[in-house]
Amino acid sequence: MLNKRSVYDEWHKAVHGKEDTKLIKLEDWHKNALSLSPSLNKLKVLEIGCGVGDFAIYLANQGANVTAVDFSPIAITMAKEKSQIQNINVQFQVADAQALPFEANTFDLILSCECLEHVPEPQLALNEMMRVLKPLGKLILTTENYSNAILLLWLVCWLRKKPFNSGEKVQPIDHFFLYWNVKRMFNKAGLRVEKMTGSHHVFILLPRFHPHTFVIDKFQNPLFARLFRPLARHMTFLAIKK
Repeated sequence: MLNKRSVYDEWHKAVHGKEDTKLIKLEDWHKNALSLSPSLNKLKVLEIGCGVGDFAIYLANQGANVTAVDFSPIAITMAKEKSQIQNINVQFQVADAQALPFEANTFDLILSCECLEHVPEPQLALNEMMRVLKPLGKLILTTENYSNAILLLWLVCWLRKKPFNSGEKVQPIDHFFLYWNVKRMFNKAGLRVEKMTGSHHVFILLPRFHPHTFVIDKFQNPLFARLFRPLARHMTFLAIKK
């Protein structure tokens, strides 16, 4: 566990170490999560897998009372520096998503973006999220989905016996997720999925072409959006504690 923590520290240094701490950057998956979010004003919010803090700072700017955790001490140090520069109050702390240091029934809303696939035991993490949610509290979670052409990258990496790179450098843990098995994990944790959306539909990958060449980010047609959402690379779930 300690070894993986040091690896994640090095990953954050490599990916985020040269970022401008005066800028707050939201990724597409953050925007997907916000599209399913209730009004944040005065909600007690927990972000899990907060990284260097951009999303947590944004949430606090919307009036939420935000606690944000990450496995990496380096990430939390960077996040605290950003929040101080932005003069925004966020309670950042180092924590393991599989053993959250909070009492049961604490938070109105939990957000977790692109984190679940990187924890050793994803089911344990979802169980913990359910535990610390208040009754009828909401969880908005985004994660990778490989029931699309990205599957070809997995196969190529497996054949070449090389670690899979999902986008920004190889991570020490990168689970292979499909829409259906993630939804089963929600149900097993006692979380009822209310809504689901998806973005970044990768239909084909060809040699010497950038992976974004044959992509539809979002379908404008509601029927197509509903039909193809289980095949989107970035899945976003809104779930409620049963």
